[in-house]
Order: sequence, then structure tokens, then C-alpha cells
Amino acid sequence: MIVVIGKALARPDTLAQMQRLAVEHVERSRREPGCVSHEVALDVLQPLQLTFTERWTDAAALAAHFRVPASRTFGQALASLAAEPPAMHLYDTQELSVAEVLARAG
Repeated sequence: MIVVIGKALARPDTLAQMQRLAVEHVERSRREPGCVSHEVALDVLQPLQLTFTERWTDAAALAAHFRVPASRTFGQALASLAAEPPAMHLYDTQELSVAEVLARAG
């Protein structure tokens, strides 16, 4: 599974517009093949910070998502409204149970 964590810091005058764009992007992305989950949240300690959390079945599904014209348009629009360049981190992961984590920790 591929996990994406993205962050975008809004300016006070662009927060509402960024939220609208984010909701449209999340709703559209959730309908794409291979999207396991896609969310956006506001940071309670930094209310201008939007955090995107995505899970994709595999790299091919995420690559297809990046090729969707609306995804590219969203990224460009978000960056133009942000107070600083947005950041995105990608992880190739496997899901673990709590018992597996505790067993690994000894």
C-alpha cells in the first residue's frame, strides 16, 4: 500500500478557497480506481494547515491519480493559494496489527 501525507499552509485570505478545492479533490479522488482512502483535515493547533492523508492500493494506482488532469490542476491551484510551497511525502507501507507492533517491540 502507498500512503501519501501532504501539507499545505493557507494564508488567512485563501483558507476558504483552499478548503473548497480540497473537498472537490478528495471527493473526486475517492472515486478513482485503487483509492483506499483520501481525507483532508485542518490542524487543530495550526488552523491554516491542511493535511491530506491518502492510501492507494499500489504505486500504479497513485501514478494514475497523478496523471488525472484534474489532479494536476488541483495541485497547481493549491500551490498558488498557499503561504509556502505545499509538501508531499510518499511511503510504501504494510498494515500491521497492534499485536504485531507489540511483538516486534519485545
